[in-house]
Amino acid sequence: MQPLRHLNDMEDLWGMRSAGALIDLPSTGVSVLRWTRTTGGPFEFNVATSPDFMLFSMVLLPMEACSRVDDSVIWDGPIRGGSVRLIDSRSIEQTGFESPSPFDLLHIHFSLDDLRLAARRFGVDFEDFQPNDGPLYRDDSIGRQLGAQFVAALDADGPAGRMYADGIAQSLVAHLLHNYGRVTRPVQSAGPDGLQAAFEHVERHPHETLSVARLARLADMSEFHFARRFKQRYGLTPHAHLVAARLRLAKADLAFSDKNILQIAMDCGFSDSSHLARQFRKVEGVTPQRYRQALQQ
Repeated sequence: MQPLRHLNDMEDLWGMRSAGALIDLPSTGVSVLRWTRTTGGPFEFNVATSPDFMLFSMVLLPMEACSRVDDSVIWDGPIRGGSVRLIDSRSIEQTGFESPSPFDLLHIHFSLDDLRLAARRFGVDFEDFQPNDGPLYRDDSIGRQLGAQFVAALDADGPAGRMYADGIAQSLVAHLLHNYGRVTRPVQSAGPDGLQAAFEHVERHPHETLSVARLARLADMSEFHFARRFKQRYGLTPHAHLVAARLRLAKADLAFSDKNILQIAMDCGFSDSSHLARQFRKVEGVTPQRYRQALQQ
């Protein structure tokens, strides 16, 4: 798939309005679009691909289609509702389909850089990832359930749907890496530098006071060397990783506890409620209180 453009450009490519869109979800960079056609008749869609993006496509309703990759027809016939397809764009230049029937499709676009970062968090080497052998369209019960949740998120109003979809996207990333990859090589242990140990310590203990100096000691490295190597491996600074882990913890508290904002801030490692609010608004675009209110609507 191409890098996701402005929604209007995507609608021009399809020749229709999308039935719902959530663009560039903050935790994963995932974008979700729904394409619904309610009448029959000839329809054709073609798009150039990019080696930097991947598409997870879900057929929400049964349909007829002739699907192509480059110059080859790879599917021609009926497709069952709930079927999914993973399109890895690294080795193809163009994909498309023709259909005489109505359709309802859910397209979830992934940046491969974001998937590589997620893979490292799961301890696998994404460079060796390939979709598993098998039918082009497959029955995937977990993918189908996550797709249904995306549909619900698209139907939600305001920031609540976006927040909900971002959590679903994280689950789908883990599902793809675990169930669709032939991962032949785990990420090599950091050995004496301990980068992975420091990364995982932040994930497990985000509420603790964790300075770069302390993490560098855990990794048995100088602060400068640790910060540089950490950014090279994980694509973000140690401080950014710590803030992201604390915000995930705060979002869970906002959603599932009745603690006040100050208590959540202190429990999640922020110095006070103002500190939490600044970081939260920077990432989510809303205050913690507004986030909680949106979830309760």
